[in-house]
Amino acid sequence: MAITVEFFVAPDDASAAVIGPRYRDHGRPAVMFEGFFPDEAVLEWASLFTGEPIDRIAQGEPRMVVPMANDGFEVFEVGPPLRTLLAGAGALRLGEIADRWAVLESRADDEVSSEAAAGILEAVGALAREAVRAGRGLYCWYFAP
Repeated sequence: MAITVEFFVAPDDASAAVIGPRYRDHGRPAVMFEGFFPDEAVLEWASLFTGEPIDRIAQGEPRMVVPMANDGFEVFEVGPPLRTLLAGAGALRLGEIADRWAVLESRADDEVSSEAAAGILEAVGALAREAVRAGRGLYCWYFAP
């Protein structure tokens, strides 16, 4: 199953809700990936940053903007606490989180290498800095047919 993932910056939920696989030329700062479930990843990242258990973080996170339906598509907001952590993390901290996340993913048989994890977190961290600087939200859509 090919999972397509895009993290992007948007001013609000209404703007974020219209972005997705059919509207990829939206002109907003964005990065695209494949091969992992981002709604699970953001919970894992938050847990790795804070040391809090995932089940505690998962209460209300991530906040769905377009809940998944039978079409395999959803949009969610990366919550302000994680957005701030990503935006403020330096390369060393992001690399550490990426290494630990790659281990979690390999245990779940999802195979995200340390190198791929580092690239993902560096790119999402840069988007988070852009979102914070612009006073906007950090969102993600994904499609898992």
